Amino acid sequence: MLIRRGSVLLLLPALSQAAEVFDGYEAYYRSLPNRLFQSQGVELEAVSLKGEQEPRYVWRGVAAGRRHQLELKSGKITLDGLTWQAGSIQAFPGEALHAGDLGRGAVAYFAVGWACVENTPASASGTAVRHQSVYLLRLGLSKTQGWKLPSLFASCQGLSLLNGQVRFDKLEYRYQPGKAEPDGVLFNEYAIESGRFVSLAGKRSASFVEEGNVYRFLFD
Repeated sequence: MLIRRGSVLLLLPALSQAAEVFDGYEAYYRSLPNRLFQSQGVELEAVSLKGEQEPRYVWRGVAAGRRHQLELKSGKITLDGLTWQAGSIQAFPGEALHAGDLGRGAVAYFAVGWACVENTPASASGTAVRHQSVYLLRLGLSKTQGWKLPSLFASCQGLSLLNGQVRFDKLEYRYQPGKAEPDGVLFNEYAIESGRFVSLAGKRSASFVEEGNVYRFLFD
């Protein structure tokens, strides 16, 4: 920036650097502070038992300082001896619980007191692959409690923990008047408070940097 003082030109450093272009939403999520899940996710493996018509997906190991055993079968999540069924999982408004949400390719993340499982349903095709099923589970309680988060460009890596409160963004497309294709996305911040989804004041807008490519963007 140039400022004229008398007859002398002073060259001052720019007040802000060029905006960062993110190649994919997970790259953005990894840049967030206070991330709930800091470690890399673990992929579940298919196991077929004699007499069963469909496989179950399992993982056993140590994560976040303790041993866990996770299994997905017929729309149910069984973790460390407890089973999460539809009645114990609250879906974000506009989302629905489906038995096929989690299966082949599912990845799980662990933190102290929390677990998260994500997957793109095998039936998804076309623009539907931009929607990922993300299930957040509260651990350490006698009663199972879980949430299905908004799915557009969702990831367990996009969850933050601030002052004991889990926060995340609900993404939605941004359109210019008269245009059929989106030119960007809006990030609307939400939290889980007393087990419920609560809208927060945080809102950000991002623009796609290449026409037709919804995975490369920068914030306005």
